Amino acid sequence: MENLDNRYQRHAEGCCAGLGVCDANTVGDSGGDLTTTQMPLRPRREWNDASAEWRAGDFFKDLPPKAMSEFESHAAPFCCEATAVVFTEEQEACSVLFLLEGRVKLTMNSSEGKRLTLGIARPGDMLGLAAVITGSSQQVTAVAHFPCRITSLPRAIFLDFLLRYPVAYHNSAHLLCVECKRSSEQLRILGLTLTASIKLARLLLLWSAEGQRTELGARIHCSLTHEEIGECIGVSRETVTRNFADLKHNELVEQHGSTLSIPSLRALEVYAGKAEGRRVETHSG
Repeated sequence: MENLDNRYQRHAEGCCAGLGVCDANTVGDSGGDLTTTQMPLRPRREWNDASAEWRAGDFFKDLPPKAMSEFESHAAPFCCEATAVVFTEEQEACSVLFLLEGRVKLTMNSSEGKRLTLGIARPGDMLGLAAVITGSSQQVTAVAHFPCRITSLPRAIFLDFLLRYPVAYHNSAHLLCVECKRSSEQLRILGLTLTASIKLARLLLLWSAEGQRTELGARIHCSLTHEEIGECIGVSRETVTRNFADLKHNELVEQHGSTLSIPSLRALEVYAGKAEGRRVETHSG
């Protein structure tokens, strides 16, 4: 069964010219309680438009014009439907992908059917970077969360690009470090946090670091269902729903459609610390 990573070159020209959408493999939708809004692709325009959101991605920071021009000459853009499988775990990493528009969900899956959601990639993010650099197989599964535009560079061309442009090499190393830090923080939540309520509170604090800051708190756009949020912290949908209700009752979180507002980050941090402290004291007693 063929997926997008093997077909991007065959579909790139027609798809990105607005002639259709790749007939990609899909996965089933999961239900949930957050109101999610589909994000259709913007009206047709050049994928490498100078004002495009993806250009703010960390990989492109401080790249000289010559490097950007070369990147664009080698890149093979394509688009895909929501729920399309971009690549899967254990698949050979033959190219590195750059998300231009849309959102891509990154997960790890067990043979028993359990799934851990690692995060949501946004425009400017790279997909499959670690596997391409190390030459190993993909360690995660990437699925389009909304309709997406993606561009791709073959592995050999990308590695040569890094060698000839030190800024790109440095930016890639920075991105790998950020990815490692995020994974460590999520492992801390999963393995070292005792209660579901604190897992959820700390996940929101983790997300708020990359959200829109307000005077005392933060605003987060969350397109995940309660079931998918549960997959981020290893709990059930029902547990997420119940604990969200508690956070709202304590005025620590407000929800408006798919936007979560945290009125006071400090209050949420105190809640997390105090709740864990009470739990530890109960166990030690």
